[in-house]
Amino acid sequence: MTTMTRWSPFTPKFHFHHHHDADDLFQRFFNGATDETDQRAASWLPAVEGRIEDGTYVIQLALPGVDPKAVEVSLMDNVLTVKGERKADHDTTGKDYFVREVAYGAFQRSFALPEGVDAAHVEAKYVNGMLEVRVPAPRAATPRTIEVKAA
Repeated sequence: MTTMTRWSPFTPKFHFHHHHDADDLFQRFFNGATDETDQRAASWLPAVEGRIEDGTYVIQLALPGVDPKAVEVSLMDNVLTVKGERKADHDTTGKDYFVREVAYGAFQRSFALPEGVDAAHVEAKYVNGMLEVRVPAPRAATPRTIEVKAA
């Protein structure tokens, strides 16, 4: 059974796609920061649910208050990435907050998918603050029997 795992640059299958990825990795290493501490310091992480439903990977992200036009979904080298931004209302004039727990700013979540996922068939839909991304699972390779003809 194929499982979906959260992508991390520290997974054994990681390889660099761009030189800046290598630079970022070395900078985090020498500064003592991990990938997760980097993300927490620079952004917020939306809650995610992922499942397989009828041969399709279904990934749902809770994005209340995020404009769907500010969300980008991409698939490259079997890594699905969702990124965007929830913009804050910076005008606090006349507002006397007694609690503020909503996180604002940029976010990015990435998920490693199995080899053979077809980017052309990925669908993303935003409804009631939830982004749902549907990725058809790759078809398993099936052996083909070839008839041997007598000459």
